[in-house]
Amino acid sequence: MSVTGSAGALWLDSPHWAEFIATYLFLGGVSGGAYLTSTWASLMKHLMDEQNWLSRLLLARSDDRAHRCACAETARWGSLIGVLGIAVGGVALLMHLGAPLRALTFPVLFTNFGSWLVIGTWVIVLFAVWAVLETLWLHFGAELQGASGMSLFPRKILSWFDGVMPWRTDRGITWLIDTIADATRPPSRLWGGLRIIGGVLSITLIVYTAMLLSDVTVVQFWTRPYLPFIFLMSGVSTGISAALLGTVLSGGALTRANHRFCLTDDAIIVVELVGIGLLLSFLSSSPNMGAQASLTALFDTYQLLFVGGVLAFGTIIPVILSLTITVLHEFTHFEENPMGARLLTGGYATKYVLVLIGGFLLRYVVLMAAVKSPLAVQGV
Repeated sequence: MSVTGSAGALWLDSPHWAEFIATYLFLGGVSGGAYLTSTWASLMKHLMDEQNWLSRLLLARSDDRAHRCACAETARWGSLIGVLGIAVGGVALLMHLGAPLRALTFPVLFTNFGSWLVIGTWVIVLFAVWAVLETLWLHFGAELQGASGMSLFPRKILSWFDGVMPWRTDRGITWLIDTIADATRPPSRLWGGLRIIGGVLSITLIVYTAMLLSDVTVVQFWTRPYLPFIFLMSGVSTGISAALLGTVLSGGALTRANHRFCLTDDAIIVVELVGIGLLLSFLSSSPNMGAQASLTALFDTYQLLFVGGVLAFGTIIPVILSLTITVLHEFTHFEENPMGARLLTGGYATKYVLVLIGGFLLRYVVLMAAVKSPLAVQGV
């Protein structure tokens, strides 16, 4: 990695630490957050199916069909985005490597389990395997034959493929995958326990990228505990937004499921803003020249991306938009008008897209505004 001098500090100036790595950091957070969203939506649907005292306490109503369908769609979208995100993010990471195929040797070569690079590699592999299984069990199975929902497009594609093949039969690829899903799907209680393990993996996946960066102690901008906390909040927020964007596209914008997840996302964004504020306060009060150079970069070189992209359009405006939609949705009859319903749906979709854009820009700015502190050499 090349470096260039700037006011006594060293800029991490390398194209390899720009778009590809920012994309990987972003998609890793989205994948973990989307899986957590899927798990929570699955829990809500399970509680509605059980209709016990806990469901009445947490959900208030268990007879809302639209809410039940939205939970199912959110769970499926979350698991699918978890798989797609880690797959595309993994490709972006491998493209950063000089010899991508050497990554396949990690079980033999990566033995330093005190390193976040090694920890993260194992977490990526284990999370990817579990996310694929979760997606298999949520999207396939005999009970889903004839089921509707935009999130089921993978099985619809396979069904179409079965229909156009010259050897058309009732036992095609879809039937085979359905059979595998039914044969491997664990009992409900065991599945719930496994989801806890999946949740731990997803949180670790979100946080490890920040921990890896913060191991570079000469970069004050990447310091702990601020950056890992910010990445965790941002990862969960972008994961919720990605999964719920799918739910909105599936027609579930005006359901209680989307409304509750949207408000939860707002709360997480506010906490994320607090974390960003604490990091900026730390940088401004630090006498370290690298910290001061990073702060200058944020509000000078990358002012448009950071202030305009991350703070304004990526966090503050989405919260304001969400609260406006909440008032219209909950305290008026705005959605009863077809035009009003379309505007509310568009508002939800816009909010989620802005959060996703802000999440990517956050990672990009974190990489590009990083400045190495100058090394103090005695006698010089």
